[in-house]
Amino acid sequence: MKKLLHRLVVSAILMLALVGLTLAQEPVVKGIFFYSPSCGHCRMVIEQHWPGIQQEFGSSLRVLFINASTPEGAQIMQTARETLKIEARGVPMLIIGRQVMVGSIQIPERAPQVIRDGLAAGGVELPPIPGIEAIYQEAEARSAETETAAPSEPAVETPLATFAERFAADPLANGLAVLTLALLAFGALAAVVSGYRALARGDDRLLELIAGRAGWWMLVLLALGGLSLAVSLALGADTLAIVLLAGGTTLAMLILFIGLLAEPLLRGARGWMPLLLTLAGLLVAGYLAYVEVNAVEATCGVVGDCNAVQQSPYAQVFGVPVGVIGVLGYALMLLTWAASRMGYRWADGALLLLALVGTAFSTYLTFLEPFVIGATCFWCLTSAVIVLMLLWLALPAGWRAFRPAAQPQARRATAVE
Repeated sequence: MKKLLHRLVVSAILMLALVGLTLAQEPVVKGIFFYSPSCGHCRMVIEQHWPGIQQEFGSSLRVLFINASTPEGAQIMQTARETLKIEARGVPMLIIGRQVMVGSIQIPERAPQVIRDGLAAGGVELPPIPGIEAIYQEAEARSAETETAAPSEPAVETPLATFAERFAADPLANGLAVLTLALLAFGALAAVVSGYRALARGDDRLLELIAGRAGWWMLVLLALGGLSLAVSLALGADTLAIVLLAGGTTLAMLILFIGLLAEPLLRGARGWMPLLLTLAGLLVAGYLAYVEVNAVEATCGVVGDCNAVQQSPYAQVFGVPVGVIGVLGYALMLLTWAASRMGYRWADGALLLLALVGTAFSTYLTFLEPFVIGATCFWCLTSAVIVLMLLWLALPAGWRAFRPAAQPQARRATAVE
């Protein structure tokens, strides 16, 4: 009896040891998740999708979250991109082994299966990024102290970057954003002042100046700027679809620029320019709407970081993507231009108001890029230039459309008022 009891005890000990050894060798998948606190797509993944993924795999999934908006986090992400030859630059970005998933659609769709495959293969170690092991171990220690399931807090945190630091991150692109902002503010102010003088005081001199040589130079400057931005987008294109979109915008701006230079030889050329501008605007806004609605990574130009802008919380207004708002705005301007060409007098005023609202909205969005987000989107700047050109073209006829039909030609202001 004692021998039997002894054997049972020994067997139980062996079984417990075997179970303990099995548990100790439970496969684990480790990964790195780059995010930014200001990124709407990051919040979507972290708040809506990641809890379910973490719950499914429990302690078998150990992911380190790194804030890529801090200087240290940005450096780690850059090192990861260089080491693993990753072309994508946007967040959220999840790296498991050498599998890279980007965006609020790709991560939830692919991550669970990548994790399952990794567990079935006996686990996945950290990506081969220099220095990442030490950072991970530090985060693991913090997780052990707080008894959390995974290192779910960023490995490094610093105070929010100052404006100077955000601006210096991309001085060329942010400088162009500031220049565009100045032009937008000037255009909006000129529109309001010319409208006040024409309607309240009957003085058309500022409208005539805008319709004349001074206004022509403004349009030439804007067309040249829009053409340069579109060329930058075309040079940065990496797919045929983006080549066609940026190429179409470039062609429209080139035709506008040539048309302005040859305006003395092309009678009535300005009357058809809003058509080209609204079509170019639809191309740009349509692409931004696609990126925002589908939460995919955008293809940026030669400089700038449109993904940082599109993935920021400012890419939506009351839950509606800014690109969708742009598509609706350009579509309405196209319809009002068509109505104007058909002889409807009210359409001139409607086109002006739409362009004025669009310019004010673009001014707000352009201000956010260098001063708040710290990144500039050339797609957005191109749209801003387009809507400002539409405003400039619509000004003279637009304000005059608000006068009573029976009213004769507005009086000229006297020299002394």
